[in-house]
Amino acid sequence: MSTHVRHPIWLPALRPADARTFASLYAVESFARATISSVIPIQAYEILHNERIVSILYTIVSLMGLSVTLFMPMLIRRFARRWVYTAGCVLLAIGSAFFITHTLPGQIAGMLCRVMGASALSITLNLYIMDHIRKTDFMQAESLRMAWSMFAWTGGPTLGIFLYTHFGIYAAHGAVVVFAFALLCLFWFYRLSDNQSIRPGKS
Repeated sequence: MSTHVRHPIWLPALRPADARTFASLYAVESFARATISSVIPIQAYEILHNERIVSILYTIVSLMGLSVTLFMPMLIRRFARRWVYTAGCVLLAIGSAFFITHTLPGQIAGMLCRVMGASALSITLNLYIMDHIRKTDFMQAESLRMAWSMFAWTGGPTLGIFLYTHFGIYAAHGAVVVFAFALLCLFWFYRLSDNQSIRPGKS
C-alpha cells in the first residue's frame, strides 16, 4: 500500500498570521472603543450633574475593571481564548445597549461592560501575538499595530461627538455595535478560514 499523500498544491503558499492580521483586529477594536470615548463622560455629566461624582464613578469602575482583569487568565484557561475574545466583542455591544438607557444604573453597567470587554480583547490578542509573531518581528508588529490604531483614536472621538450631537444617542452607540460586530466577524473569519490566520493557541 502506498503511503504517499498528495497535499493541495496551494498549501505551502498559505500565509500564517502576520503583523497585518493583528493590526487589522486592533484597528477595528480601537474604533469600537474610541467612537464613544468622548461621549461617555458627557453622558455621565448629564446624568449626575457634578464633576466630582463623575470622577468618583470613573475611579470605582476602573478599580472594578482591574479586579476583573486579574481573573482573566483563569477565564481563558476555563473557556479558551477564542471564546473570551468573542465575549469581549459582545460586551462592547452590550455596554452600548446599557448606555442607550441614559440612566445611572445603565451608565454604570455600560462602563463596566466596556472595561471588561476591552480587558478580554487586549489580553487574548496579546496571547495570539506572542504565539504567532517571532521575537525578531515583535517591534515591527507593534509599530504597525499602533500606527493602524492611530486612525481610530484620532477620528473616533470626533465621530462619536458628531453622531451624538447631530443624530442622538442611538447613532453614537449604534456605531459601536456595528464596529463590535465587524470585529467579531473579522476575528472568526481569520479563525475559521482555510489559511487559519489565527490558529488555536499553543497554550
